[in-house]
Amino acid sequence: MKYRVSPDIIATLPNSPGVYLFYGPEEELLYVGKSKAVRTRVRSHFSAAEERWLCRKVHRVEVRRTAGELGALLLESQLIKELRPFHNIAQRSRRRIIVARRVLSKQGYIVVNLDAVDYLEVRESEPILGVFKHRTQAKEFLDMIAKSHRLCPKLLKLEVTRGYCFSFHLHQCDGACMGEEDAESYNARLEEAFDARRIKAWPYESAVAIEERGSDGSHREVFLLDNWCLIGGVRSSDGNFEKSVQAARRFDYDSYKILYSYMTDPQNQKSITQLSRQQFIDFQRDGLRALTMKTPRSTRKRS
Repeated sequence: MKYRVSPDIIATLPNSPGVYLFYGPEEELLYVGKSKAVRTRVRSHFSAAEERWLCRKVHRVEVRRTAGELGALLLESQLIKELRPFHNIAQRSRRRIIVARRVLSKQGYIVVNLDAVDYLEVRESEPILGVFKHRTQAKEFLDMIAKSHRLCPKLLKLEVTRGYCFSFHLHQCDGACMGEEDAESYNARLEEAFDARRIKAWPYESAVAIEERGSDGSHREVFLLDNWCLIGGVRSSDGNFEKSVQAARRFDYDSYKILYSYMTDPQNQKSITQLSRQQFIDFQRDGLRALTMKTPRSTRKRS
């Protein structure tokens, strides 16, 4: 099969970290992907039989290089949200996230409220138990923990009833819905059930900068972060400076997962620099100059 994008064109693509964009005959954006080795990844698209349907539509490939894998992950997430490529179906539309909040009933039991939001809002009166991509995922999780931790579907807002929940009649609920179970015991089980879904506390005392360097030494990228929020990024290539990833300066669940995975990997600790308040202000005001500043290699975490 002869593709419009020839092997010779693919051979000219950089085999370094970055994001690649597939364009159709009318310059419509078809697909956005990322890789630590762009040329190898693009070539794999065109050699896979199950992807022929997509590759037949591709008229042009654009590559945006990054210094490392973290930059590629963040840029891919940003471009998919902003540009909405036609075939990035799973991430094409910008979804509102679902937040599970903890509310105490008059009897002292934890009731779970699901809240659809555009960005994460912390409320002291309703602490966050967990975050989900969509309501279906949240409901499935609540149904699972109701069974695995003997939690009440009525208090989880899975059932609406004035009396006992249906699980009580099946001997799968100990009567918290009608005040028959000790509230402290019930609440402890619910908190334990949500451990895996909880947003982890920001492990640093202030904002941090993460620096990635390309293998050839000519590409550098610095990201400014605070409380899991990406403030922005600056890229340096062959002595030229420019902004890289743009951010809304608010919590984004996709970015949180990327950053948490990267920052909890011991191999990446040396690339993280904790910033003083003045360094944070300098970076926000003049990211290009801040890129060349020497910052102390302190990564002291909160105790």
